[in-house]
Amino acid sequence: MKPEFLSQNLRLARLFQGLSLQELADSVGKSKQYLSRLESGIEQPSENLARDLAEALEVLPEFFTALDVMPIADEQCHFRKQLTTKVALRQVARAKGEMIKRLVSVLDRQLDFPAYGFLHEEPTTPEDIEKVAEACRVEWGLGLGPISNMIRVAENAGAVLMSMDGLSNEIDAISFATRRPVITLNAEGKSACRTRFGIAHEIGHLTIHVGVQTGDRLTESQANRFASAFLMPRSYFIKECQRAFRGSRFSWSAMADIKLKWKVSKAAILYRGRQLGVFSEDQYRSGVIYLRRHSEAIKECEDDAIEAETPEIVADGLKVLEQQCGIPRSSIAREMFVTPKLLNRLLGTPELVCSENVVKLFG
Repeated sequence: MKPEFLSQNLRLARLFQGLSLQELADSVGKSKQYLSRLESGIEQPSENLARDLAEALEVLPEFFTALDVMPIADEQCHFRKQLTTKVALRQVARAKGEMIKRLVSVLDRQLDFPAYGFLHEEPTTPEDIEKVAEACRVEWGLGLGPISNMIRVAENAGAVLMSMDGLSNEIDAISFATRRPVITLNAEGKSACRTRFGIAHEIGHLTIHVGVQTGDRLTESQANRFASAFLMPRSYFIKECQRAFRGSRFSWSAMADIKLKWKVSKAAILYRGRQLGVFSEDQYRSGVIYLRRHSEAIKECEDDAIEAETPEIVADGLKVLEQQCGIPRSSIAREMFVTPKLLNRLLGTPELVCSENVVKLFG
């Protein structure tokens, strides 16, 4: 019996490549309307057309018939994004994250990744969120001081992180609350501070929004509260905020010192200080205005002094498979039913650096 052509896989591959229906239709000599019917499941393509579509989208023909036995529901998908992000941009971001999830599923079958270590809580108040963030720090043995590497914290807790080119500038990160959580980071033009906050934000979603559809103002505000509390614990940070405000005005030199110490933006420090009641609403606004007037609303002066963090799990895993197990990237691509070219695009051809985060399972 001929395997069924799965329309959702065609749509996934097209969105991953960032192609419109018209662009894909032009590449295979069909109409936009016909391609729309294929993606809707109304039509089934011929074998020749399926091969043409596979070639255009850099996948193997089997990609279109491979059933995802664990499809991601809407409530498992969380964005670190501006609320105004267009639906089309979110769809492309989700497709890129979905493809990473498929890669991770292949690697997870062959490598021993760190065990799942995320807490699951249901806080209802800001105070509850503060306590959950503190509990996560205790669970992961982080103490109450500055966190040196947020990517390593998330990966040690069992998540897989990857940087991804081609995401909209409005999207900082996207995470999937699956058996092996996946956090996809926007690789383009994000400061280390903003990336670290984005990771903490996604950890918040994975911790306090299990089974909850996110993206509205309430859930985004809750995840931001978690991120602030996780990166800047109140028991330590109240004093830091007090140090940043002297007399009747901010000490921006002290603010810069705090930023470099905790690896958080000055905007995040202002935000946290207001949360903790150290800064009034008027003081917070004056601080934000100061940053805008000094062209620091998006990129702050000290950003380049904070080293960017690099995901390690996937790169380490691929290196272990190739060097110790004799499994090249081309084999991983084949198991995903994609071409090596697509896999390299997915990976951004990262430099592979070995660490102790991945353990070989084979002799």
